[in-house]
Amino acid sequence: MVIDRRQFLKNAALLGAAAALPACARGPRTTRHDAIVIGAGIAGLAAARDLVRAGLEVVVLEARDRVGGRIETLHEPPAHGLEIGAQVIHGSRADTWELVREFGIEARPLKPWATWALVRGHGFRRDSADYARVHDALLNAFHRNGGDDSTLRDFLTRLRVTPDDQDLITRSALTWSAEPDEVSLRAVFEDGAAWDAYFDTNYQVVGGYDQIPSRIAGELGDRVRRSSPVRRIDWGRDGATVACDRPGHPEVLRARRLLVTLPIGILQTGDPAFTPALPDWKQAAIGGLRMGRVVVAHFLFGDYFWRRAVRGLPGWHARGGRIDFFDPHPGGTGAPVLLGWITGTAAQELSDLGREAGLDRALSWVEDAFPRAGVRRRLVWSSLRDWVTDPWSRGSYSFTRPGGAGARAALATPIQEVLYFAGEATSPPPHYQTVHGAYRSGRRAAREILAAIG
Repeated sequence: MVIDRRQFLKNAALLGAAAALPACARGPRTTRHDAIVIGAGIAGLAAARDLVRAGLEVVVLEARDRVGGRIETLHEPPAHGLEIGAQVIHGSRADTWELVREFGIEARPLKPWATWALVRGHGFRRDSADYARVHDALLNAFHRNGGDDSTLRDFLTRLRVTPDDQDLITRSALTWSAEPDEVSLRAVFEDGAAWDAYFDTNYQVVGGYDQIPSRIAGELGDRVRRSSPVRRIDWGRDGATVACDRPGHPEVLRARRLLVTLPIGILQTGDPAFTPALPDWKQAAIGGLRMGRVVVAHFLFGDYFWRRAVRGLPGWHARGGRIDFFDPHPGGTGAPVLLGWITGTAAQELSDLGREAGLDRALSWVEDAFPRAGVRRRLVWSSLRDWVTDPWSRGSYSFTRPGGAGARAALATPIQEVLYFAGEATSPPPHYQTVHGAYRSGRRAAREILAAIG
């Protein structure tokens, strides 16, 4: 049979279409790597850098369109930068100092922030010196009871602690961004003691905390894939397969090792789904922790009216410590900005209101402190960062629930030398909830992966 040119092209097109059908049925092309890291926060970036330096082929999948996770800095309108996520380096012994030195970044010590309390109808008063007395008495009572765990609120109620003394102690629960009826009593006293032994001074990263993850990501280059949320994780003894949404198309990646640095708030949603499901002991560890609630508000004013109103005022707190306002750039530097660090039920209140109404409510709390200052007239600019509803963290940072004392160690434990876990929630006391704790965890997970490879 003679085939003319037109029939030849038609047959070739049909053959080509038939050859393409199996590829379409298979779905997205699968790429292979030595290790996949989920999350480009400081834990994931630190781990990826160590693995790459050891010669591994690594890819980092990040759901956000930026790196840094819960480190986030605004660089305008104030030119000096405003932290709307992690605020400071906690302590002179923090592991992240090695990054500060490596990158030549400047950091400066900060004085304590909210050392004054706003008492409705009575103005400002300095914080009570009775905190140590009440804390030590309750610590002794805790140990006399054998260190049994409950919520902090249950413990205070059983001891019939006075309302004033409760206010002194519940402020410490709010540093976990947790209410007293949510947080583990053991965490408050035992982990709190570890923190007191570790901590000395807070340090501010001059020019923005986001410099640190940005510099690490710059070194990793196109290994970091932004806007790539992971939807499914299939895993077994021979490795893991990850399905993610890349801009414009889905993608499937496979690796012998998978490092998960997702926050507890995301792991508790079940998205991404693990197939098979994580073992019961791992799920119990996830359930033993919870994400706290923080909303960060910034108000730029025309002048430093609060410095003139109360001499020596570095900041103040209200509503039992759920509302904290302070000058993030003290000593006359920067711009006249007040930062509101709002936690617990107050953070939930702002989150429920939404951005505009939430900003209005937060500004009203500044008006409560300075009712004759013409606060709204002086306002130039404002910002509200809601970590409660953030889709990629679902909260601020982890705190321990009653009965969750061993959850962090269990969460950090690898599964079958395939699944590895890092992030601030996997760090032991006193380092969880901190950037340096997340950084430590990422480097620890990288060592575990390299040791497994041999």
